[in-house]
Amino acid sequence: MTIKELREVAKSKGLKGYSKLKKTELEELLKESTEQEKFLENINPEIEVIQYKDENDWLEIRKLGLGGSDVAGVLGESKYKSAVDVWNDKINGSSFSGNRFTHWGNKLEAVIATEFDDRHKDLKVFELNRTLKKGKSLANIDRFLYDPSLNEYGILEIKTTNSFNYKEWNEETIPQEYYCQVMHYLAVSGLKFAYICCLIGGNDYREFRIERNEDECNYVLNYCDEWWKKYIETNLAPPADGSKAYSEYQKKKADNLNDIEIEINIDTTEFDELKAEIEEKGKKLELIKQSWIDEMIKFGAKKAKLKNYKITTITQKRETLDKKKLKESVPNIDDFLKVTESKFYKVTKVE
Repeated sequence: MTIKELREVAKSKGLKGYSKLKKTELEELLKESTEQEKFLENINPEIEVIQYKDENDWLEIRKLGLGGSDVAGVLGESKYKSAVDVWNDKINGSSFSGNRFTHWGNKLEAVIATEFDDRHKDLKVFELNRTLKKGKSLANIDRFLYDPSLNEYGILEIKTTNSFNYKEWNEETIPQEYYCQVMHYLAVSGLKFAYICCLIGGNDYREFRIERNEDECNYVLNYCDEWWKKYIETNLAPPADGSKAYSEYQKKKADNLNDIEIEINIDTTEFDELKAEIEEKGKKLELIKQSWIDEMIKFGAKKAKLKNYKITTITQKRETLDKKKLKESVPNIDDFLKVTESKFYKVTKVE
């Protein structure tokens, strides 16, 4: 086909941005469009396919349910967000606009997808740019896969991380939160397999194949539906889970508290026992470190190497202002002082 004919086909399909593309780029665009159409023709009718125009539209769609990055949080399997973080995002909207890690993760996504494509000539890789919805579960999938030999579609999830996290991506396992995300996507899409690939430290590429687990998929879908009904539809925050995020949520609530004292009828025995145990173990831990440092002092060494640890003598310097002398030089220095207020909950033992 000529470039003119290709543009006519692209126009008839309602594709965007085709007018400025070269012939090879147009052919690739139409090829991907065909793969998208085939996939949508074969998708389970129970799955709602939502098309979004731009990022703002996509952000509005995220409010309709729990996405892949939310699932590990509500399940208590994420080190990045807790259940109360997810709840707050859905109720009040997210204030997170990205950081350098998400920026480069987005930039490198296409590069990593191309690498996967180069390594898997037996599979077709294509984008969909649509949200899949089943119940209160949402899936925005990086890339879709088609295996012609099995006549089956699958999922490609793409990650980037720094070199400090390489142990989390060993030969057999992936971080639990990403396993939750991939299984969530398989649950929503109804597909049978997925690949997750990760670029570690900018030069270490690893990939893993994950098969659909029907029990886990059903559990995730049901859990998301129940969690949404229990906490989002009622506007009630999920219970305390011991996370830092929940403590931050409690601190924010301190602004709305009244200056009264209440009596809470709760047995504190477990708290007392755990506190005493932690203090005792903390003392033992400090004693072990002190014995190591005594060995260094004995030999006059500034550094020491143990089996799994290193000890380094570090000199810390901290500069502080002499407020008295400063006031003598600048009498009205208090006018320039900025007062910041932070609230926290202090627990003290009453004898």
